[in-house]
Amino acid sequence: MASAKLIKALEKEGFFIEFPSYETKEEMIMEIIKENNPRLSMSISLFLRGSFDYKGIIKKLNKEEIKRFNKFLLISEKIYNKENLQNDLKEIIKENKIKASFSKEEFDNSYDSFKEAQPKRNQAEQKIIEKQTKLRLNLDLNKSLGVLFSPAKIKIMEKIFNHEKLTNTELKYYYKAISNINRSVLNPSLQDYLKIIELAKKEVMKNNKPSLFT
Repeated sequence: MASAKLIKALEKEGFFIEFPSYETKEEMIMEIIKENNPRLSMSISLFLRGSFDYKGIIKKLNKEEIKRFNKFLLISEKIYNKENLQNDLKEIIKENKIKASFSKEEFDNSYDSFKEAQPKRNQAEQKIIEKQTKLRLNLDLNKSLGVLFSPAKIKIMEKIFNHEKLTNTELKYYYKAISNINRSVLNPSLQDYLKIIELAKKEVMKNNKPSLFT
């Protein structure tokens, strides 16, 4: 397998390698623990805030690995308390009678790593939210376009939106069948009128309930 150094160098040049992703959070935690790498182990605190299967994890670890996992679980609980972050670790620790010792240096290093990772994690979460919002907006836009325009008209407008050249036939069709609808939709008076219709709709519908005797 390619080294991390080579992979990072390739990514800088715009070449990305696809890797299989973990199906569960527990799988990732177990692999981090089994690596027995102090630097990697400090990342455990990033994954323990939400729900996870503690008993399922320790079933697949040996005694030394369980001891190491418990230590970073206790470190994580202390970090979350210091940051006033909601978590379920206290209940897990109490239920499983977890005990482990760690040095001040181990805590400080893990805490620094946690603090350093948070802005990047927040940025990643924000990008996901923005992507989901954009997707919802696109779905809403496509739905609205589908009400007003046929697929052929939408295709021509997409070409214009993407700065693609239209054929003479498409250009004639645009001026004949699309531009007049666009001008009507953009007319402020029409928009105001439709807003009034939407606002008044509820009252009208209330007064026009069908009779059971007709």
